[in-house]
Amino acid sequence: MKGIGPKYLVLLGCAAGILLTLLIRSQIYDRQRSGPIFSLMPTEKQSEQAAIIVHFHERRPFYMSDGDKVYGLVVDPIALAFKTAGIPHVWQETPARRQLDIIERNEDESCAAGWFKTPEREAYAKYSLPIYQDKPFVAVARADNEYLAETETLDRVLQEWRLKLLVKEGYSYGRFIDLRVKELHPRTITTTAENQNILKMIENYRADYSFMTEEEAQDLLTSPEAKAGTFRIVRFSDMPAGGKRYIICSRKVGREIIDRLNAAILTLHPVEEDE
Repeated sequence: MKGIGPKYLVLLGCAAGILLTLLIRSQIYDRQRSGPIFSLMPTEKQSEQAAIIVHFHERRPFYMSDGDKVYGLVVDPIALAFKTAGIPHVWQETPARRQLDIIERNEDESCAAGWFKTPEREAYAKYSLPIYQDKPFVAVARADNEYLAETETLDRVLQEWRLKLLVKEGYSYGRFIDLRVKELHPRTITTTAENQNILKMIENYRADYSFMTEEEAQDLLTSPEAKAGTFRIVRFSDMPAGGKRYIICSRKVGREIIDRLNAAILTLHPVEEDE
């Protein structure tokens, strides 16, 4: 066999050099491509997407907004808990009924502010520790209603067939009231209206009374929309302490997030959990 001439040796050397260059460039490219994915700081858009969405709805004096500010008796401790726990979050105003649908659908990392605990919701939502405890429920009624005194018992009122109860769709009024309503079947009409319109419905004789927390009733009846002397607050001698409100979250919100919120709640303003 004849030896390989100088011409062929030069060609083989060039080919080997090209292959070596391509191999080195490929390794450098792979390192450049994979490295920054883990080391780059998140962009503002990525940070916003990673934030927990906290849904609320306007309901004085618990949830209120003014421009870009959100505040209220329930909003304030929730915001402080998220801040103390160092959990990025954004507030989003969402109708009350839709909040529960969002939590149940479990399509994103969403929480909802200040809901009562019920067996139905516990089936699909993650709960924080209680964040706020309401004052006892009262009823708001027309001042001229002869079938309601200023102090009553709940069963007597629910069994009075001449009275019509106005309830808000999708709301729980706490276990005590919910159970008594279910057992005694008072005459009831349902609405999706907020408290201001509930007041107007009672004023216009479409219903006789509606349950509210004392905080809501006091706030509502001192507002300019409430005509002086038109309404009264009915208190119940057998009414237990107000219900505890919780942060509820979709199942996509990790247990670690709930644990951090709970640790912050215990530090800031613990409310005794139900037995």
